[in-house]
Amino acid sequence: MSSALFRTRLLNFALFQAGWFACVLGAASGRAWLGTGLGLALVFTHLALVLDRGREARLLAFALALGLVVDSVHASTGVLVVFSGGVIPGLAPPWLLVLWMQLASILRFSLSWLAGRYVLAGVLGACSGAGAYAAGVRLGAAGFGPDYTLALAQIGAGWGLALPLLFFVAQKNHGRGECYRIFS
Repeated sequence: MSSALFRTRLLNFALFQAGWFACVLGAASGRAWLGTGLGLALVFTHLALVLDRGREARLLAFALALGLVVDSVHASTGVLVVFSGGVIPGLAPPWLLVLWMQLASILRFSLSWLAGRYVLAGVLGACSGAGAYAAGVRLGAAGFGPDYTLALAQIGAGWGLALPLLFFVAQKNHGRGECYRIFS
């Protein structure tokens, strides 16, 4: 791996992690809009750094739409209880949707090694998706419904299907990520 590619992947992952914490801690502290704004600014930073912004923006938009469906199902069924930042009851709040775009921003870069490995992506999606939501709940950004095990199972199942789908869309329409502009 070239130095430029390594630095791109490292910066890409750092932007993702910073965005995750901004959104989750913003929601946990009752400042969901601040976290949403910071997370969105990091998504736009990623877009400013990629070489083909249009293709990347389409991938981010697909992830946003998928996240709206998946997390709105979780919210409307009571599996996920959102404490802060919800605009319309039963719909996923903006800070949670920004997290979907944050995730999409690492598919072709930091997580490019998973491209084409759909079964592995499904297993990792189920485990890491449920784990990330559990971490967000422990930090106070949201809560689970009355049955903790059912909530983790439903969220894990959703992510077990969503992550391979996101990789399929990323690979089919966009290929692997290149180096960021500042490193090329």
